[in-house]
Amino acid sequence: MKLIGDTVLITGGSEGIGLALAQALEPNNTVIICGRSQEKLKHAKSLCNGLHTEVCDITDVAQRQAMVKRLLVLFPTLNVLINNAGAKRPTNLANHEDQNAAMNHDMLLNFSAPAELCTELLPHLRSQAKACIVNITTGLVYLPKAKQAFYCAAKSALHSFTLSLAWALKESSVEVCEVSLPLVDTQFHQSELPKNMQAMTPEEAANKTLRGIRKGKKHVYVGKTLLAHCLSLIAPDIGMAIVNR
Repeated sequence: MKLIGDTVLITGGSEGIGLALAQALEPNNTVIICGRSQEKLKHAKSLCNGLHTEVCDITDVAQRQAMVKRLLVLFPTLNVLINNAGAKRPTNLANHEDQNAAMNHDMLLNFSAPAELCTELLPHLRSQAKACIVNITTGLVYLPKAKQAFYCAAKSALHSFTLSLAWALKESSVEVCEVSLPLVDTQFHQSELPKNMQAMTPEEAANKTLRGIRKGKKHVYVGKTLLAHCLSLIAPDIGMAIVNR
């Protein structure tokens, strides 16, 4: 996918990696970003005036479906979906506290909502001469972090769904790509980055992501995420000890 002259929807595009992707894409594409905060979307537009914005909580079925209907009317050439939105709630699996709230939140935002958005947009995307679905996951799919257990599980589900979707659409005009991201310095970590672990900037993560997509890769491993995959296969205990230190 060349990502030139395309119409792109980025979820969670008002800050962090999503905004960096939007800023990198906007000069040569029509870019729509969605997010829950009108204030953050307004700020994003002040940084990149060419962006189109949509206030939408993608976990809310009614809001998400209403947004899809609007976009297909306003942007009939929409042909790229980047499922970037994500968040986590810390968990402690070793105690007996109720984990349902964290589990439901993380599974809904990081798996169910993006998977449903894929299926809701798929009929339209298949009608385009060329289209692409990009699902953003993490190296923690392979070496999960215990304190982020449900987030990692949800991203693992999205990883599996992406493989299945790519296989199902292999003969269609819709490309499917998974992007595995490493530790990136964003508000996702709430300014509490792990000690002695160097985080990538959102801009670097976005540029490497787009470089891989433009090369036509089915799976883009950014930073050390490929190493995490390899460690999970040959030395999982060592990998888990590094991630969970």
